[in-house]
Amino acid sequence: MKFQELLQSVDFKKVALAFERMYLDDKHMLSFLKCHYDILCHITPIYDENANAQECRISYIYDEIVNKSYLSAFPLEGDKWSASLCKEIIIDCDVNATKEEIVACCLWHTSFYGYTEKQLAETAKEFGFYRDKTDIEISMFELNKNLQKLEELGCIIDTLPTYNDIKNIVKTRANLKHSRWKQRHIKKRIRNRLFRRDFLKTEYYNYINAIAQFILDIYKFSPYDDVSLLQNLCFLFQSKRFSTYSFQSYTYGKSNSAKYLTELITQYNGLEQKDVFTNAIIYLIKPKTTDLNLTPEEKELCKYINSLCPNGNNTTIVRTNYSLNEESLLIIGFYD
Repeated sequence: MKFQELLQSVDFKKVALAFERMYLDDKHMLSFLKCHYDILCHITPIYDENANAQECRISYIYDEIVNKSYLSAFPLEGDKWSASLCKEIIIDCDVNATKEEIVACCLWHTSFYGYTEKQLAETAKEFGFYRDKTDIEISMFELNKNLQKLEELGCIIDTLPTYNDIKNIVKTRANLKHSRWKQRHIKKRIRNRLFRRDFLKTEYYNYINAIAQFILDIYKFSPYDDVSLLQNLCFLFQSKRFSTYSFQSYTYGKSNSAKYLTELITQYNGLEQKDVFTNAIIYLIKPKTTDLNLTPEEKELCKYINSLCPNGNNTTIVRTNYSLNEESLLIIGFYD
């Protein structure tokens, strides 16, 4: 069976359950995994003679460090998705995994460098332009670049938050990333030093840049050169806590795009409770249409997000963009 045939033969809901069991550290990525699955089910397989192999072997690999065997799908990482879809799936005789577990394993490998084309491009940028830069240098560069863009667009930013202004949320996020750090061979003393020096500074810059990128993303998909929209959002730089999420549907015209986005959030852990704050800004880009009125499915989507901030000063902005065809794009900013 070819890889794409295997993907199309399973129910993703069962794959998601298998993925949660197998990859505990990545279960918060289920919404991205759903998008990745749907992309691979719909793109056209293209044979590539330069692919790592024309077969993908499913086998058990023994890990001496944890004294445990785990399921492996090799080789899938590093090949184009279109080429991987052509590969014949070969399952070793001793593998007793379910079809859903095998798909979960394959998706873990194919998404190694990104779940979507946008994420693949970001990874390629890291391996290219940012190859010799540290995380701190990358964060500072991205922040300065986006602040300069805002300034060029006419946005006036009076002041940026100091580290002390947002140290609580910065420390929380730095701690979370540090706990996921897998370089066990580095001595604890060095880890702690790197944590103090790198993780906190990086997260401070990332926090501010997330606000700048959120404003730029909204401006990018706005059909109007509305500088006032930019300026009205610059108050977010003074927020005590901020988080942002972006979701795009991958229905390929086969289902309702707003309903798809709702499922990403409600069924596949699209939003983490720790990142939901008092107020919400909802920016919904509808499929190609001239009608800005919300459909029943879009109303349900916005209603659910607003229900997460019942006492907040919530704002909903609706736009259309023909480049999305049948798909919808949702950008959310939560803040205190």
